[in-house]
Amino acid sequence: MLLHKLLSVVGLTGAGAGLVMATYRHQELLAAILAVLLAAYVVRTGVKSRAARPALEQAFVIVTTGVIGYLTESWGTMLGHWTYHDLPPGQHVPLWVPLAWSAAGELLHQIEKALPPTLSPLKRIGAAYALGMALPLFGESLCVAFGVWTYAWPVQILGIPLAALALISYAHLTFGCIRAGVARSSRALPVPIRASCAND
Repeated sequence: MLLHKLLSVVGLTGAGAGLVMATYRHQELLAAILAVLLAAYVVRTGVKSRAARPALEQAFVIVTTGVIGYLTESWGTMLGHWTYHDLPPGQHVPLWVPLAWSAAGELLHQIEKALPPTLSPLKRIGAAYALGMALPLFGESLCVAFGVWTYAWPVQILGIPLAALALISYAHLTFGCIRAGVARSSRALPVPIRASCAND
């Protein structure tokens, strides 16, 4: 199951990079496509679980990931650590980038869920961190090679700085903690509120 999930996520990462490369000059279209895909994913989660709570938790994590992604991208572009190309004057972060952060976080979460439950917590964290570096290296290196953006940081692998890979992976671990905290806190809500969110 893990290998199947990993191959599926690698394929989706490649497809996502292809979508970005094909449409990045039309940022509104790309943002709309990603927004529709993420919304459909949240709705699918609600329908599949037959409860609102998992879909609401997932939507919260997607929005939180996107906001943190936007803030991170604003920081990096304003300081000149990386540059997106073909943007209108005065715009530093394309509209689609926060949505891409959210989609990438969901893909990594799918692999993390498929990790064997027998792994120790330390090994799970190590595996999640390694995956958080490997998948962005694959997807981002395609986009960088195509000229969607460039990094100014030194010590790069396939156009992606090691520092960026470490920070991206750390961010995904943080999002995993947010996801776990949301799931745990929603179960700690008073029963009437919890009952209005899901059929426990």
